[in-house]
Formats: sequence, C-alpha cells, structure tokens
Amino acid sequence: MKKVLLAAAVASLGLSAAQAAPTLYGKLNVSLNQVDNINNAGNKETQLNSNASRIGVKGEEKLTDKVSVVYLAEWGFAADGSGSDSEWSARNRFLGLKFANIGTLKAGKYDSYFKTAAGKYQDIYNDDTNLDITRTMYGKERLNNTIGFETDKNLIIPGLQFNIQAQTGEASTTDPVTGATGDDSKRDGLDSVSTSLTYENKDYGFAAGIAGNFGIQGTYNGLDSAPRYYSDAFRLTGSVDLTQIGADGLVFGALYQHAEPTDDVAAYTDLEEKAWLISATYSIPSTPWALKAQYQSAKTEWTNNDRKLDQYGVGVDYNFNKQARFYGVLAQQKRDWYSDNDKKTVVGLGMEYNF
Repeated sequence: MKKVLLAAAVASLGLSAAQAAPTLYGKLNVSLNQVDNINNAGNKETQLNSNASRIGVKGEEKLTDKVSVVYLAEWGFAADGSGSDSEWSARNRFLGLKFANIGTLKAGKYDSYFKTAAGKYQDIYNDDTNLDITRTMYGKERLNNTIGFETDKNLIIPGLQFNIQAQTGEASTTDPVTGATGDDSKRDGLDSVSTSLTYENKDYGFAAGIAGNFGIQGTYNGLDSAPRYYSDAFRLTGSVDLTQIGADGLVFGALYQHAEPTDDVAAYTDLEEKAWLISATYSIPSTPWALKAQYQSAKTEWTNNDRKLDQYGVGVDYNFNKQARFYGVLAQQKRDWYSDNDKKTVVGLGMEYNF
C-alpha cells in the first residue's frame, strides 16, 4: 500500500511539474558586416555582429478559472563574443496576472508600449546592430521598474488593445538637475508613463497604432548617443497588406513621431525631434524569397540650429522555414552636419534562427 501511495504521489508531482513547465525560447542572429566610415572619420571596419541574440523562459499557469499567473525572463547575449551586445544583459522580464477576457497586469522590466507600437512592418530591420531605427530616432526604450496593464484584444472590439505602463522614480539614472536633462521634477512616484492604442485586422491586412511617452528618458541621435533626455512624445504607425486586392505578399508600413523634452534643456532651447519612415516588404509568392526596403529620417531642431539624419536600407531574405532565414543587407546613413565623411555605408550577410 505504501508503494502504491508513493507512486501516486510521485505521479502527482510529475503532473504538477509538467503543467507548470516554462517554455524555453530564443533567437540567434549573426551577421558579417563591412562598415565604411564607421565613426564619420573615414575609418572602415569588418564586424561580426550578434544583433540582439537572446534566450529566455516564459510561462502561464492557471490559478483559478479566471486568473492565471504569467512570467517571462529574457537575457541578451553576444553570439560573437563580447562586443555590440553584453555577454549576458538584462532584457525583458516580468511577473504578472492574466485575467480571462479582460487583460494582463505586469510588473518588472520590459519594452515600452511606445516602442512596441512599431511592429514588424514599421521597423523591418529591428534588432540589427546598424539598421535598427534606434540609430536614428527617439523611442526604443526598455523600461526598468515598471507596472503595466494591457487589455485583452477582444475586450471591446476584436483586434483593439489598450496598453499603459508607469515607471517608478527609482528608475531614473540621473538626479534631476534644473535644465540639464529635460526633467526638473523630484521623480518620487509613478512619474513616467508609456501608453499605446493599437488595432489589427488580419482579414483586411490592416494594422495601426498611436502611442505616447510622458517623461520617458531617451536618445536624440542628432545630439549624442546618450539616453539622457526625459521627453514627451507621440507616435503614429500603420501597415497594409495588399494581398486582399491581389498583390500577394506585398506589405507597406509607415511611422511618424514627434518628441520634445518634458522640461526645457538649458543647452538646447526649444529642442524637438521629428522623425518618420516608410517601408516595403515583398514576400515573393510560392518561393522562400522576400525583398525589403526602408527609408527613415529624423530632424533634430533647437534655437537657430538643426541636424538631420537620413538612412536607407535594402535587403533580401531566403526563408528556409518559419524558424531560419539567411539574409543580405545594404544600407547607408547620412548626417548632414558633417562637411566631410557624412555617409556611413553598411554591407552585410547574416543568418537568423528562432527556437
């Protein structure tokens, strides 16, 4: 009898463990790039880039019929050794509660909703070390110390989702200094907010979003590469898949945004950034090939000054299956405030594998 009870207990434990088992996932994206004029000083460099390679665990477990616990922990790692990505850097991680047919409450560190409003057809070179839109414009932050809520996509209208997250004052990387970073407040509460409203209709191939940041620290590439400026911003995004009108595999995307410091920055009076992009992806029907193109531009202005960043990228993908692809890219970025060596050119080949 004792052996039977012991066997039953072990089986029960095994079943519980199976139900709670997390999912292991990740992505390896390694590319070989030749970069001409890498630092706007005429230098060339051959790079092996890791392009935000990552690994993580995630899961969901029912607590009641209506409530589940959700969790995720993700690390970035340098597939090429130390370099553009830290060996084991903190990426998204959170713990939360999912309420059936209502939404999910999350707490931790994860991408701002301003950032995620730019989907795969509005940032087609996402994660690329050289081509990601973070190289030109404000707004790709992953926020520490946040509490957020995202509604179920079927709560009101199918495909419509509202998201909001608030960042605690402890997330500040600098003490407030009047006129220095665009935030003169004490930052002693839920001071910074990122929010979005998105809609997707797969039947018609249409997606759109509007997002806002309020007091979120970020980078103005026209000034420097430091994520120091607390800013208010809005972003509009959209994409349309023309398959429904007979152009199988052709998708266009677009983005427009405006950002300015939450409070005045003494060194840059009336500072603001206006940025936009357009993109096209053509997945050639009945083949593993896809063609891509994207143009992005950001103009940073302050009193009696302005700087403009323009970048284009074209590429081709060969998709072995849904998990693996081989790709090539050609891109150029121009900084108009340099009289010489104002263009950086990138040529690369790479492979991505998702698991």
